[in-house]
Amino acid sequence: MRRLLAAAMSFSLIAGAASADNLMFEYYATLSPKDTFNSKGQPLNDVCAIVQQDRANVHRFGNPDGERPDSFFNTTTRRGMIAGKCDYDRNHHTVDRIRSQIIGFVLVRVYGSGGSVTRVQILEAAG
Repeated sequence: MRRLLAAAMSFSLIAGAASADNLMFEYYATLSPKDTFNSKGQPLNDVCAIVQQDRANVHRFGNPDGERPDSFFNTTTRRGMIAGKCDYDRNHHTVDRIRSQIIGFVLVRVYGSGGSVTRVQILEAAG
């Protein structure tokens, strides 16, 4: 009986963890060299910071790349949820590739639940 109870509790913990990482929404973005500098002109060397800046550029600064705005990252607080949560191929010098415009068009998938972001997946997309 104890083993059955332990197995049931273990399964519920796994199921709970999986449900916390639900796909909330996705959008396409153009990460350009403009997005690799913050609002004060300082270079950004972190992919999460570049994605955050891209969303700031879309929502606050006139959308320089002509992207469609998403309906979630429209506040500074929500854009702050991106920090440290990016999932991308770290073996391809992603920041340098964005700066040199080798990477530009990406699919961004935002995971989480209840308005909280748990993971931001960035995938190269065909433009």
